[in-house]
Amino acid sequence: MGKIKAACFVGILFFSTIPFADSVHADQLLVMAFNDTTSKPWKWKDNGKYIGPFIDVIQEVADRSGIKVMLVPLPWKRALKMIEEGTIDGSFGGYKTPEREAFAVFLDTPLSWAVLSIFVRKGEEFSFQKIEDLYGKRIGIVRGYTTSEEFDHAMKEGMIPVSESGNYGSLVKMLDGKRIEAIAGVTSTLQAHFADMNLTERFVRLPHPITAPKPIYICVSKKSKIFNREKTIAKMNQAMKDMEQENVFEKISQKYGYNKCIIFGCILK
Repeated sequence: MGKIKAACFVGILFFSTIPFADSVHADQLLVMAFNDTTSKPWKWKDNGKYIGPFIDVIQEVADRSGIKVMLVPLPWKRALKMIEEGTIDGSFGGYKTPEREAFAVFLDTPLSWAVLSIFVRKGEEFSFQKIEDLYGKRIGIVRGYTTSEEFDHAMKEGMIPVSESGNYGSLVKMLDGKRIEAIAGVTSTLQAHFADMNLTERFVRLPHPITAPKPIYICVSKKSKIFNREKTIAKMNQAMKDMEQENVFEKISQKYGYNKCIIFGCILK
């Protein structure tokens, strides 16, 4: 599928969910994917439209860079495949890995930082200090997400049996229904899901995180056909730096009633 066809297809399919899609112009259009899950406090649906700090940041970066964007919610594995093929221009909300750097350029400034943790049912805590402590335990993860190099290796080798789901909400239900023993995922997102589902009192986070805080990025496909791609990326990089200096991240966080450190982390530099 060519890029123009792909852009038209996703634009028609998701038009009703994107609040600013009607402002784009084809000759300056940057089609950016994001995971089609509810990920409070970063992005979520309100009256059928995705809103939240991440959506605001991408729009601000686009405005400052002089480009137009169409944001397309997709299953994460499909989004990565389309970025690799160049049928969409990029994404936001993902980690930088050597595999992804082979087909995408990541902006210099992280969009946010994620702390990955293990959550279990209250009263069923276990000691977790190293990856071997998870061996033999059925862990729920979001399909297509990376966790840590050691976790992913243990998963592929069958040492950690995993149950994958397309979103965190389904994983929470699986944990509550005792179909899995734990969830491995982003701390703030899972805590927001527990609160929204009135299940906060049923689960606890194990004290030791899976990894140190991991940066989350905006990236652009190396096969993107957008006009003057390198210059566009340079403008986006400058926009992110200017926004950091102007405390734009703080203002966006306050708009949604959050502390900046919860949304974007306090390790931006």
